Amino acid sequence: MNKLYWNQVEYNKIKLYFTCTRNGITFINNPNAGISNIYNFYPELDAEFCFNKQVTGPYKDEIKAFLEGDRKSFQIQTDMINPDFSAIYQAIQEIEYGHTITFKQFCQQHPFDEGDVKEAILNNPLIMIIPSHRILGVDYANSYRKLADFNQLLLSIEQE
Repeated sequence: MNKLYWNQVEYNKIKLYFTCTRNGITFINNPNAGISNIYNFYPELDAEFCFNKQVTGPYKDEIKAFLEGDRKSFQIQTDMINPDFSAIYQAIQEIEYGHTITFKQFCQQHPFDEGDVKEAILNNPLIMIIPSHRILGVDYANSYRKLADFNQLLLSIEQE
């Protein structure tokens, strides 16, 4: 059984729970959704959750600094539970802070299958760190991350 360390960040009356291993951050949850909702995102997950401020502290600090507008990129390590879309996620991370691109433009600029790009965005476990909120025109209606409001919050933070 894997050990996942968890913590939360509070910002403007929202709580963001996240998990990490000793190797890096694995997941950032939807706003105000409890940590157990990770099982909605990873239904087959077999993990023991442990609260540990020492392990989670650096991740919490960077997420909070990003939300407060004091950080434009992340230096923390990631530990992807499902690395299937790593090339797509790398390309998404190249979208600069404060900039947006349409889904169509992103697909035209990169050699990825449109279906794979959409699936990667809808299954992004590290919203903010892999800034899929910067890709406009994605329909989240049938995904775990029905995040139109959260995406708008992240974009507004980046415009300040």
